[in-house]
Amino acid sequence: MNKPVKSTCCYCGVGCGLLIETNGGQIVGVRGDPDHPANAGRLCTKGASLHLTARPDYRLLFPELRRQRHLPRQRVGWDEALTHAAERFAEIIAAHGPDSVAFYISGQLLTEDYYVFNKLAKGLIGTNNVDTNSRLCMSSAVAGYKQTLGADAPPCCYEDIALTDCLLIAGANPAVAHPIVFRRIEDAR
Repeated sequence: MNKPVKSTCCYCGVGCGLLIETNGGQIVGVRGDPDHPANAGRLCTKGASLHLTARPDYRLLFPELRRQRHLPRQRVGWDEALTHAAERFAEIIAAHGPDSVAFYISGQLLTEDYYVFNKLAKGLIGTNNVDTNSRLCMSSAVAGYKQTLGADAPPCCYEDIALTDCLLIAGANPAVAHPIVFRRIEDAR
């Protein structure tokens, strides 16, 4: 077993710290990083099972391309794969307009990354069709914030949970939807 590699969970916007355990170049386990400020060593089910989705037999290790639907995929180089993707985007946009394409991007990106994707979609291609799993994930929170607090703004940070005498939870089930925060609530109680 090699020394664990520090990383960040890719599943949601919490950004839990991970310690990835490897053996012979293979990921064999994942555990929460006890020194990480977001999760203090805890993981939800998705994060705790991350190593199961990283198995080589579940992942593409190089680009593959299928030029026609009935043909099998074939390994190609990165240049060919990226050129093909760019050409297909251009063909679709030329035939059907800029709103015929969309980008669905990760909630784990940095602000600068979101900026670049928006510039690509809106400035270069000319479409507003950019969305992230952040919107899907936070839409219920927005409704809850507006109904209870009158504004769409998270009212606190994780550390505030341990310092409060009163915690209001409206229209949410943090035990299911946000297990890392729920563990902080349990600790504070």
